[in-house]
Amino acid sequence: MKEEIYREIGRRLRELRRQKGFTQRQVAKYLGINQRQLAWYEKGRGTISTYILERLARLYGCDYKYLLGNNESSKRQITASFSTCKISDEDLEVIAFANQFVMNLDTMYSMDEKLKNRPEFNKITERRS
Repeated sequence: MKEEIYREIGRRLRELRRQKGFTQRQVAKYLGINQRQLAWYEKGRGTISTYILERLARLYGCDYKYLLGNNESSKRQITASFSTCKISDEDLEVIAFANQFVMNLDTMYSMDEKLKNRPEFNKITERRS
């Protein structure tokens, strides 16, 4: 059972890395691990720390829950186009930061919409008018 879960996580990691056009070397350097370790994760050969999963989710512009198998979370992927052959290792930090910023902004907008749809919110705004 665990092996199947690890393989699925690895498959998603490999798929997202390829979709984004990153090399294993780039991603491993961004994570501060060696390329062999990343390959091990992508093959589903064992556990990955939550720290590594969160950094990968940030870099790939997805919710870490998607990496763990939650397909509902795949709807919240960030798509950006750029030429990966011209990306420096330092650029990966900027990409991850931008992805996290957009994900946070999306969450805030979503929470705002949910709040506006609650009857209690409407009562508060009516009183202020």
